[in-house]
Formats: sequence, C-alpha cells, structure tokens
Amino acid sequence: MKLVQGITILSAAIALAACGGDNKNNDQGLFVPTTYSFDSKLIAGDSSVSHSGQASRHILLNELKHLIASDELQAVASKEAALAKLNAIYAKGTTDENGNLVRTNVYTNGAEATPVNTGVKSKDASGALLGIKQADFSEVSADKNLQGKMAGKDNLLTHGEFIGWAVTTTGDDQVKGEGVNAAPELLVQQWFDQIAELAIDGDPETKYVTEEGLDLQQLVQKFILGAVTYSQAAEDYLKADKGLVKQNSAEDKAGKPYTSLEHQWDEGFGYFGAAHDYNLYSDAENKAQQDHDTNLDGTIDLYSEYSFGHSVNAAKRDKGATVATDFSKGAMDAFLTGRALIQANYGTDPVLGEGYQAELVKLSKVALENWEKAVAATVVHYINDVISDYATFGTADFNRTNLVKHWSEMKGFALGLQFSPVALISVAQLKAVHDDMAEAPVLNNADQTAVNAYIEQLKTARSVLQSAYGFNADNVANW
Repeated sequence: MKLVQGITILSAAIALAACGGDNKNNDQGLFVPTTYSFDSKLIAGDSSVSHSGQASRHILLNELKHLIASDELQAVASKEAALAKLNAIYAKGTTDENGNLVRTNVYTNGAEATPVNTGVKSKDASGALLGIKQADFSEVSADKNLQGKMAGKDNLLTHGEFIGWAVTTTGDDQVKGEGVNAAPELLVQQWFDQIAELAIDGDPETKYVTEEGLDLQQLVQKFILGAVTYSQAAEDYLKADKGLVKQNSAEDKAGKPYTSLEHQWDEGFGYFGAAHDYNLYSDAENKAQQDHDTNLDGTIDLYSEYSFGHSVNAAKRDKGATVATDFSKGAMDAFLTGRALIQANYGTDPVLGEGYQAELVKLSKVALENWEKAVAATVVHYINDVISDYATFGTADFNRTNLVKHWSEMKGFALGLQFSPVALISVAQLKAVHDDMAEAPVLNNADQTAVNAYIEQLKTARSVLQSAYGFNADNVANW
C-alpha cells in the first residue's frame, strides 16, 4: 500500500482550518471528511468509529456534577451514605458491582437504572425538547467508571510529581496508584469527604461551598476533566510510543470493525468530547448548543451528536477572542486529518518515527496543543472573572458565590494542565501559576490590602500563561 508521507499531511490540517473545513483531497490523495465519519475496512457497511467508553465517562462526569448539587444528596442520613452516592458514580459507574448505576437509582436508591441527567437543547417541531438515546445508565457502555482512568492510577504522573495542591502520599512513586501517583485520587476523595460533611450539616444553603471559599462541585468536575479526559488522551491514546504504535492491519478484537490504531485515535478524540459534526457549526453555535439531531431520528445520541467538556470550552474561547483564535477547529481538523491518514494506510502497521506514523504524531501534537491552549485560555478567562469579582469586595454588591465559583473553575482547569507529556507550558511556569493562585481565594477576614495583593498575584499568573502560550495581549485582557 502506498504510504501517505511528508509534511503535506500536516499542511492539510492547517489548510482545512483556513478554508472552513470542506472535504479535501490533498496532493497525496488523502480525503479528509468534514465530519468524524469513517467506514470500516474490515466489515463492509459498518462504521469503524468507536469511542463509546469515552463518551460514557463524559456522561458519568456530568452525572457527578448533577448529584453534587442535588436535593437527594442533601437528604442523606449520614456522611457514609453521601460518600456512597458520590462513589456510586465516580468509582462504580457501570462496572459490574452491586449498587452500580445500572442496577440502582443513585437518587432514590430504587432497584432501577439511574436516569442520565445530561441536558439537551434540541427541540422537535412542536417545541418540545428531544429525548436522549442513552436515557438511563442501562443504555450506557458497561464496565465504565471515572476512578479507574484517573491520572496516576491508570498511568504514572507525567512529571513524577503532583503540581498545584498539597496532598500527603505514601508508597512507591514508580508504581501506578501509589506514592505521588495516588495524589489525584486522594484529592478527589478529600473533596468528596468535604461534600459529604456539608450534606449532613443541616444547612441547605451549604451544599458544596466550604467556609474558606471552595466550590467543590466546580473543583471536582473541572479537575476530573483534566485528570481523566486530557490525561488519557495525552498520556495514552495519542502518545507517540503508546497509542500511536498499535497495529493497523487487523481487527482490534474479534469481530470489531476497526483496527487497534483506529480505535486508539477514536478514543483520544472521544475524550476531546466533540460531536461528530462539530465542524459544521460556528463557535457561537457550539457554545450555545451542544447537541444536534444530525440523523433526524428524534433523539440525541450522546455518543455522536453531543459535544462535551473541553470541546465546548474551546469554542467558547474562540468565540470570546478579540483577536481571532481557532483552538476548536484546529483540534478538530487535526483529529479528522489524523483519522483519515490512519484509514488511508490500512494494511500497514505504524513504525515509530517513520512514514505515516511520523505524520500522525505531528497531527496528534496539533490536536493536543490546541486542546491545551483552550484549557489555558479558559484559566485566563476565570482569572479575569475572579479579578472582576473582587472589584466590589467590601461593598454590598460583592457576590461571594460568584467569586468562589469562578475561583474554583480557574483552579480546577489549571490543575489539569500538568497531565501532558507534550505540554507547551513548563513545569516551572505551571508551579509559578499555582503558587500565585494558592489553594483558596483570599476571603475570610481579609482586608482590602490582602485582596489587592492577591489580585496582583493573579495578574502575575495570567502573565505567565500569556508568555507560555504566546497569547495575544488583547485576548488575555478580554477573555
């Protein structure tokens, strides 16, 4: 089979971003579709695209966020019961255990599947909201949870240390899930413990915000987005010497319509979270509405017709840029071009650093760099929000709820930046950012002098991010 070689493949991804994402046949014969749709080379008539497990973890994370804010969690009789509910989603999910979401409704404790609480905005002709295909967790991929894919648990931490939050660990730092590698999991459980305490404190106004000003719902969700979805893509599926050296000439498993390499790329794409037709919509449209009934069957398929997580934030940052950025399309075009490259080379297994594998690695870096820049730009966005929130500190107009929410989103996203082996930001820069952010906002018993000093720290952190990513100054000021 003719290998698709040379820099022309990487140029194809760049060209797609410039021309609006139309189907392209480049000079090497590579056809790149506008949507993430690829027919199987193994089973005629089947699609070779499969990332249901990744979409399922996005669904689980949405569910965890929903539970943390729910009245049902506030109604528990004990701290242990609250922790059990949180871990029913996070640790059990759809795995084959008693009390998982397939067998038990986590909200009512009834013996039926937990409903999926991922909201949609698409409507039918009468104006009624469409339903979702995965209406409850019996329709979600089996044997999936969040805990098992946490950074440090499924892979060693990228830098051999945990950056941004002090977590006491013991054990062997060279073993997955032990020593420093246990820090992400321990931090999540620490936050769960605080949420459980708030659930039983008898005060319905303290659902998930701590006295020192941590919005635990936001911290948990944003941190797991980094520690599961971004980490898994960067450290596993899109990694040059791991996911991108899998075979590309036979079924991944018996009866599957895709090769191992196709599946690895799909799984990395699945964690980015974009709907298959993401490029057909503008940044404004992807920001405003995450779902579209592409196949017109009257329901939303969360595995192909819904955009999750980082893909939505990428569109938000592009939409909010004063000087044009294209993180969303830059990532999506790289994913499309890489997948087309893999399919064009079906029958030829990749060799590290050679032929089409070298081009595939370049495309993976384009996808990951745009993804990383979108996360970093989102951190900048929330730094700006926190600074703006502090403008009314000490007055009747000060909104503490907004500040702690924005601070927690800022910190949660920033924690995720440490989980890529090809990151643009250095360890020293990232540590400086977190040192300036600290582990809580300046709030309780703070005077204006302390607040002003903290605002300067946040401005310094913002400047470090601007330098690390080469962000335009106008964008940094206005995101």
